Amino acid sequence: MQKNSIEIKIYKVIFIVLLISAIIILAMIIYKYGSNQINEKESREFVEAFSNIDFTNTESTENQEEQVQKQIELEYKGYKVIGIVKIDKIGIEYPILEIENIDPESAKVPMKLSIIKYWGENVNDYGNLSIAGHNNKDGTMFGKTKKLKIGDIVELTDLTGQTIQYSIYDIFVTDPNDVSILLPKDEQIREVTLITCTNGNKERLILKAKEI
Repeated sequence: MQKNSIEIKIYKVIFIVLLISAIIILAMIIYKYGSNQINEKESREFVEAFSNIDFTNTESTENQEEQVQKQIELEYKGYKVIGIVKIDKIGIEYPILEIENIDPESAKVPMKLSIIKYWGENVNDYGNLSIAGHNNKDGTMFGKTKKLKIGDIVELTDLTGQTIQYSIYDIFVTDPNDVSILLPKDEQIREVTLITCTNGNKERLILKAKEI
């Protein structure tokens, strides 16, 4: 009888521990997904504010014919913004952040906030700009890029207000150490490479697009 009583108490303790663990895990999931949604809302607000900026500055010249584009400096949550990426098909609107001396450790925080410049040229420069984002399960960041197909459009806006459309021409999965994805196909064309994790962070989903 005493043995049965002890076993019941043990089972109760195990049940309580499992219940508490389940509650903690559930709370962490809700917090993470909630944070992602809040962050996406804030990034959309930033993009909307960005689109309302008057990038042109009419300067007085001899002929008064030229409108001079003014380069602006912007920050998003303490990180330098170098442009905006939009993919209407999957509802992506994010500022692109630039991090000095990028490495896995320094990229952890900004990658939770937005899309980051991983390698390459400035936004809308000739050559290849590689940008990276998390493959969030709730579809935020680059979580929906797997739905994109050849021919879909990626829009990049730089800090002069110039928006250029890029058409996806290649989609593939590769090893995380594959640096060939960073190389431009042609130095004389504008190109953008989207990078995100897949297969439990063991591989990278790559989408390459070039100016239309």
